[in-house]
Amino acid sequence: MNSLIASDTTSDNGALAPMAEREALIRLDQVAVEYRAPRERIRTFKEYAIRLLKGGVKHEEFRALSDVSFEVRRGEVFGVIGRNGAGKSTLLKVVSRVLKPTRGRVWVKGRMAPLLELGAGFHPELSGRENIYLNGTLLGYTRAEVDALFDEIVDFADLWDFIDAPLRTYSTGMGVRLGFSVATASRPDILLVDEVLSVGDERFQEKCAARMTEFRQAGMTILLVTHDTRLVLNMCDRAVWLNQGEVGVLGAVDEVVEAYHNANMESASRRRSRSGASSAKSARSAKSGKEDKLDAKQAHPLENLVLERQWFYRFDLPSGAQTDSLFSPEVALIHDTRWRMLQNSLNILCKGDWSQLRCLDVGCNQGYFALQLARQGCRQVVGLDARAVHISDADLIRRIWGLENLQFRHLDWLKLSAKDLPPSDVVLLNGLLYQLENPIGALRLAHQLAKKAVVVETQLAPELDGEMDWGAADNKIEIQGSFVLLDRSADVETPFGSLTPFSLCPGRQTLVWLMQRLGFKRVEIVPPPPGAYEQFQSGKRVMVIGYV
Repeated sequence: MNSLIASDTTSDNGALAPMAEREALIRLDQVAVEYRAPRERIRTFKEYAIRLLKGGVKHEEFRALSDVSFEVRRGEVFGVIGRNGAGKSTLLKVVSRVLKPTRGRVWVKGRMAPLLELGAGFHPELSGRENIYLNGTLLGYTRAEVDALFDEIVDFADLWDFIDAPLRTYSTGMGVRLGFSVATASRPDILLVDEVLSVGDERFQEKCAARMTEFRQAGMTILLVTHDTRLVLNMCDRAVWLNQGEVGVLGAVDEVVEAYHNANMESASRRRSRSGASSAKSARSAKSGKEDKLDAKQAHPLENLVLERQWFYRFDLPSGAQTDSLFSPEVALIHDTRWRMLQNSLNILCKGDWSQLRCLDVGCNQGYFALQLARQGCRQVVGLDARAVHISDADLIRRIWGLENLQFRHLDWLKLSAKDLPPSDVVLLNGLLYQLENPIGALRLAHQLAKKAVVVETQLAPELDGEMDWGAADNKIEIQGSFVLLDRSADVETPFGSLTPFSLCPGRQTLVWLMQRLGFKRVEIVPPPPGAYEQFQSGKRVMVIGYV
C-alpha cells in the first residue's frame, strides 16, 4: 500500500508538516467581482433594446466580491461560510476559472476538480453505465481513465443492480450517489466542494464523509463552501467568513464560526427590535440565552456544540464541564479503570518522563485515551479509527483542548502494513482485539510498529486446555489456549461495534502465550486498581503489556 500522506506535507518522522511550511496552491489577491444590472425589471430583450436606444435604461453597480485576499496551502481543508448572497458561489467560480474577476489576481497550482452540482450533464434516457462515461468526459477524464475507475465508481455508488437501467428509472438518491461517485473517483491536487456532502441516505452520507476524510489524509487540498458550520468545525483547518462579498473574519475555524454566529444573533436581535419587541422581553431573552450558554470568556466556543449531545465517553472539557455519556456512571467506570491501568503501566515504562513518548492508539473510537495520553504530556499521539464519524468527533475534542501533540487519522487497521505508519514507542490496542476476525495479524502488526511496548486491553473468552487428537488417536498435540468465534453481524451497522460480521475473542492464557510466541521479550498482566470496573475484578477483561 502506498503512503497515505503526501510526501510534501510530512516531516521526516512521518508527522504532518506545519501548515506554514507547505506551499500555497490557491492564492487570491484583492479579488473583486462587479456586475452592472438594470435598475428596473425588463421582461424581454426587445423591450431592453428599445429602451436602450432611447437612453431609458439605467444601470447600477453590484459588487459580488470586494478585495478578497487569502491563500490555501497544500493539504489544507479551507472552509468558506456566509449567508445566501454573501459571494460564496461567486468565489468558487473565480477559483475554478469559470468567472474572470473584475480586479485582482487568482493563482491556482495543480490539477483541480470541482464537486459542485452533482450529476450535471447526466442524460435521463441513457443508462447509468453510459452516463458514467458521459459525465466522466465532461469532467475531463479520458475513456481509458473511466475504464480504470468504472468498477470503483459503481461499487461506491452501490448500483451494480441498476447500472444498465435508464437514469430516468433511478430515484433522486440513486442519481446523486452516482454523481458523487463519478465526481470523486479521481484524486486531483485540489477539490472544490459546494454544498454537496449531505447527499443520499444516512449510510451514503457516512461513505461521503469517509471519502472526504480519506482525501484530507492523503494530503489533498480542499476548498469547502457550505452553510453547515458543524461540518466546517469538524473538517476544516482554517476558514473565512464572507459578509456581503467582503472578508468578515479569516483565520482559525473556531474564531470564524463564533464571529459568524455572533453576527447572525445580532442581526436577528435587530430584526426583533424593529418588529416592536419590548425591551423587557428582549432583556429576559438575552439573560436566558446567557444562562443557557457557557461563559465565552471561560469556555472554548466549541464547548456548547459538544455539550448539546451524548458521547460514548465522559470527556472533561477545559472549562470544567463534562460531556453527557451514553452509559450510566456504573458502566462508564470501565473507561476510568482502563485509563488508570494504562497510566500506571506507561508511567513505569517511561520512568515518569512522558515527554519523549510517541504513542499510537489503534481503534481510538472518539479519541478518549489518545486525548488522555496527549494531556499527560506525550511527545506525539496518533489515533486511528476506521469510522470517519469517530475521527470527526475525536478531532473536535482535540480542537477544544488545542493539543498540538495529538492528531487523528481515518485509517482501517486491517488494511495497513508496517510500512504505512512510522514506528511508535507504544502501540495501544484498547478494546479492539475481540472486535477483529484476525486478532493474530493485528498483534503481529502492532509488534512490528512498537519500539518499546504493546498494550492490549480485551474481553476474555473461556479457556480450553489439555490435548487433542492430531491425525490419529495415538498422536496428540498440546492445546495452548482457545479463541471463541462470535457472530457480530448485528454490530456491523452500529457506530461502535465490530467492522466484520464475525470476530475471534481470545482466552487469557491464549493471549499471553501468543504474544510470547510473536516475539515479545516479556508479557505482563496489569493488575486492576482498587475500585476497578467489575469485569476487571472478576477476570472477564484483562490488560496485558508486551515489551519489545
